[in-house]
Amino acid sequence: MVSVGYGSGSVLSDHERKNLAILESIRRGKTISRTDISRITGLNIVTVSNYINDYIKKGLIIERGYDSSTGGRRPTIIELKSSYAHVIGVDLALDGVRTVLTDLEAKVIASTQKERPAEDAESIINCITRSIEEVIKTAKLDKSKVKGICVAASGLVDKEAGTVHSTVGTTSVFLPINLSLERKLDIDTFIENDATAAAYGEWALSLDLDTKVMLYMYSGVGCGIVINGEVFRGAAGVAGETSLRDHLEPTDLWIGKLSALGPWAAHLGIPDEVKERIKQSPDSKILKMAGKPENITLDIVFKAAKENDKLATEAIEKAGGALGVRIAFLVNLLNPDIVVIGGGIEQAGSLLLDSVRKSVKKWAFEEMAEVVKIIPARLGNNSVALGAATLVIRSVFSKV
Repeated sequence: MVSVGYGSGSVLSDHERKNLAILESIRRGKTISRTDISRITGLNIVTVSNYINDYIKKGLIIERGYDSSTGGRRPTIIELKSSYAHVIGVDLALDGVRTVLTDLEAKVIASTQKERPAEDAESIINCITRSIEEVIKTAKLDKSKVKGICVAASGLVDKEAGTVHSTVGTTSVFLPINLSLERKLDIDTFIENDATAAAYGEWALSLDLDTKVMLYMYSGVGCGIVINGEVFRGAAGVAGETSLRDHLEPTDLWIGKLSALGPWAAHLGIPDEVKERIKQSPDSKILKMAGKPENITLDIVFKAAKENDKLATEAIEKAGGALGVRIAFLVNLLNPDIVVIGGGIEQAGSLLLDSVRKSVKKWAFEEMAEVVKIIPARLGNNSVALGAATLVIRSVFSKV
C-alpha cells in the first residue's frame, strides 16, 4: 500500500509505515497488549515487540501492568504517553482563524479563535503567528515540546509553495505560509486543504480502522478522500474538487438553482432560496427571527426548521436533494463505505441527511447505494483544526 507523508507528499519508508501502524493502533486502543497490536496491524509479534521496546526507551510508550490471561504468561498492557509531544492545528477559514494545541491523543489543551484579517497576506500570516503563540502561552508549554504545525486552508492550496489561492473573494496568500511560520516560530510547519484535513480528522478520531473508503463532503464546496487510512491527494495534490472552474457555465445541467457541475456556496444556496420565497410566506418564523429578509442566515433557517417552519424545512430538503445528486456521482465513482457530511451543514440534522440519503439512493447505482453509510461529521466547529492536528500527529508517529 502506498503511504503519503505530510507536507511533501513523499512515500513513507517501511520503518515509518510500521511506526504509524503500531502507534495509531495504540492511540485508538488506549490500553492494549502487544498481541492485540500484532493482530490489528498484521505485523508479527517479534517485530511489534522490538518497536514497542524502542518506544519505551524513548519515553513515548508506558507499560501499565498486566492483562488477564486464559493461560500461559500474562500479556503486558501498554499505552501512549500523550504528553510526549504536542502539536498545533490551524483552520484558516474564510471568516476566521481557529487554532488548537493538542497532545498526541488529539486532546485539546488550548484553543483560540480570531477574525481573519481582510488586508494583505502578511496580515494573515501575522494573525496565525499570534494565534499560535497564544495557545502555547495558554498551555504553559516550552515551545520545544511542540513538534509541528499544520495550517489547513480554504481555497486551492499549493503545498510545495506554501500558498493559498482563495476562490471566493477573500484575500489569497501568495506568500509561503509554511516558511514564514517556521522563520517566526522555529517549528516545522506544512499546509493542507481544509476538506482534506477535516476528512483525515474524522477518520482518525471518529471512525474504525477498517473503514476502506471514506469521503468527507465539506458542504458542497469540496471533498476529502481517505482510502485505507491514507489521504488521497491526486497527482497534483489537489484532488477533491467537486465542481468545474467558476468561469464555466454548464447551463444545461441544473439542480433547481444549483448547477450540477458548477461551484456552490458553503451554505448550499439555502439562505438565497429562502430570501426569494419569503414574500410568499409572510407567516414564516424565519422572518420573525431575522427581522428583515437581508438578515436571513443559514443558522436562522436551521433554527426555524427545528421549530417545524414549512419554508425552512422545504429549503433544507431541496438543498439536501441537490447535494445528494453530487454525492451520487462520487458514490458511483469511488464506491465508499462511508460519506461524512460536514462543513457546518450537518447542523441541519436528520432533515438534511435524510434528503441526501434519499437522493443518493435514487441516483447512485443500487450496488453502491446499498453499501454506503451517510453520516454527520462529529468534530463540530473544530473539525478542520483538529484534522490539521491529527495530520501532525501522524507525522510524529511515522518519524519517531
